[in-house]
Amino acid sequence: MLAEKRAEHIAFSLHRSGHELAFVEHEGVIYFAHYPEGGLAPSSAVVKLLQGLFDQHVDHSFFILRQRIYTTAALTEMCRGMVKVVAKRITEKVSPQDQGMTLSLHFQEVVTADQLLAPVQHLNIENHSPLAEIQDWLLQRSPQTPWDFLSLARGLAQRVPRGEVLHDFDRDIAALLVDSQGRVLSYGLNSNSKNKTLHAEVNLLQRLFREHHQKIPEGATLYSTHKPCKMCAGMIYHWSAKPSSLQVFYGIEEKGVLSRQTVLDRFSLNKWLPMEQKEN
Repeated sequence: MLAEKRAEHIAFSLHRSGHELAFVEHEGVIYFAHYPEGGLAPSSAVVKLLQGLFDQHVDHSFFILRQRIYTTAALTEMCRGMVKVVAKRITEKVSPQDQGMTLSLHFQEVVTADQLLAPVQHLNIENHSPLAEIQDWLLQRSPQTPWDFLSLARGLAQRVPRGEVLHDFDRDIAALLVDSQGRVLSYGLNSNSKNKTLHAEVNLLQRLFREHHQKIPEGATLYSTHKPCKMCAGMIYHWSAKPSSLQVFYGIEEKGVLSRQTVLDRFSLNKWLPMEQKEN
């Protein structure tokens, strides 16, 4: 009960009209982020908080995010999935209330309230190719089938450098989003060696927003070299104009708990297409 009242009082202290709030406390510091209610982006106060913490506190973020996160918003599949993958626990729907407490705390805004997406500095260079370059690269190969697109996604993933100490490098994972005519709308490569939120699909979706300010349109198909985890599946579902029309194909089945029973699995919106199936 005391922890609940403390969270309500902190939320009251940080309340900003027309905005949802997310915060976490560690060693006397409250790290927080606001997000405008009704804002349209593959983001939220929770997403901004997590992405900003990883980006700004690379070596310390692990310790900060072992603490409970609080948010005044109701959790979406996107927020729930991101917490499952990169943090520990969260309490939703915290009501800002003055509990008459005197708290000796420092407050640090992780991302300013006017930014819908957290700016990230650890996005690897492979994610900075112009979209036109990827479109031309795809057209030259004339993909026709889902296996063709997955094969091209695998080729794109090979651009991610690897080394002997694998955990010091980004995993070679890539994703492509194409419209009903086979035109590339966005792409993303994994960039999570420092910022654990920057999976290929997250990079794809946030790039789609930055460049086109649009959701995944009806009739589009997302191809990923690996099965989307709970974080990526949640953001894909959240940022789809019509989730029931989603088509997500992936080439490598992930066996870990963070890729099981995702929102895409629950609604049968994704399909595993192993390359050996094509060969047979």
